[in-house]
Amino acid sequence: MIRRLVFVFFFTGSGHLFSVFVLKWMARVAAQDQMATIGEFESLTQLILGLVGLGMQSAAIRNIALQEDWKEELAKAQTARLTLGTILISVSFFSLSNPIYLAFLMAPLLAASADYALYARGAAIAGAFIAFVRVVLPLLTATIAVYLWPEKIFETYALATVATYLLTNLAIASVLKVKVFYKLSFQSLKLYLQTIPLGIVNLGFYFMGLGLLLITPYFFNDRELVISFLALKFYAIFKGVIRVVQQAFVADLLDDEVGMNVDRIGIMIGLAMVGSALIYPDTFISLFFGKQYISFSTYFIIISVAALSFSLFNSLSTRLVLERKDKPFMWISIISVGMSMLTLIFLSKSKIRMEAVPISLLVGEICYSVLQVILFLKLRAVLDRFYILFTSSLTLAIPVLVRLFFGQSIYTYITGFAMMGLVLWFFFHKNLKLQVNSKSMA
Repeated sequence: MIRRLVFVFFFTGSGHLFSVFVLKWMARVAAQDQMATIGEFESLTQLILGLVGLGMQSAAIRNIALQEDWKEELAKAQTARLTLGTILISVSFFSLSNPIYLAFLMAPLLAASADYALYARGAAIAGAFIAFVRVVLPLLTATIAVYLWPEKIFETYALATVATYLLTNLAIASVLKVKVFYKLSFQSLKLYLQTIPLGIVNLGFYFMGLGLLLITPYFFNDRELVISFLALKFYAIFKGVIRVVQQAFVADLLDDEVGMNVDRIGIMIGLAMVGSALIYPDTFISLFFGKQYISFSTYFIIISVAALSFSLFNSLSTRLVLERKDKPFMWISIISVGMSMLTLIFLSKSKIRMEAVPISLLVGEICYSVLQVILFLKLRAVLDRFYILFTSSLTLAIPVLVRLFFGQSIYTYITGFAMMGLVLWFFFHKNLKLQVNSKSMA
């Protein structure tokens, strides 16, 4: 189990760190309109993935994880995804008014990805490696374009994304020993109708992150959009890391203790993010976003608190899917996203418009957590998580002391949080129960 978690974190963390540092560098050297367009493209890519997945993919993960005839379930899911992906090509018609909608030409290729099945079958290491490649290759190509074709950075990034998905789709099919493409069937679209509540939930996950970039262009200028893209990308990476932990043990989250310990890991990661923004704001912002954004420390503190709020009960979302509590989960998502969007629109016209994005995320995440707790968690489970939060937060004294005695720098930042991580691991690793389902592939 520990070996699996280490490899998953290594590939996931390496890819995301590469993404953060490259985007920070590109935000400094590339034209702002190029970066804003990459942000919109990234948002549309995630939207397409969300649309071809919707609730059907979550239901498929549940079935693939728990059933013996999982290849038949995968075939049904992939047929539906490819059929819908082909239909979504029609959305590229809107490129007549905005060329960015040409991204929908990728829909069948994105739909052909069966990476979710890797996690459902326990091949989390392979899934994490695929995610690593999909993050690194397009950005690596874009960095080359900065020097060779500075006016074509976005086009290079888009083409590299297409090539990367093509290669990784073939790799996924090889690992699972299944086909890449399936015959289209309009009848397969019934699967989406049967899982509408979960579809709305998944769209809610999208809009509580990079999905905000579909709305922000109507309220903010290019400079504000760039910082929004960098921050939301970092936020999406944080949530992605947390979800990778969930996916690595997806079939075991019906166990209360496994769910508790998945949340324990999430809380520790969330605390590290909050501590970074509060204790080492200049170093944290310079390292991950660029020195030009140091004056926006409040922005990053708020977004880190939103991340911690998400981490407190993060395992519950997957458990609710496994327990088929789709409809109440749908209403939680609708209310939370609605509150987040209303907050964003309202604050965009206020004196604190610069902090509108992180505050809207914080409102949405708090709403999400509170509603889940009220409807699905017993008081004891809630208190246990807050106890973990309290005891773990005491270790923030370590980076605080390191800064007090040695000042704020990249070295003291890394040292302080590395020591904090070691202390947390020493005290909690013996209590971790993260059993891997016996049906898993790896």
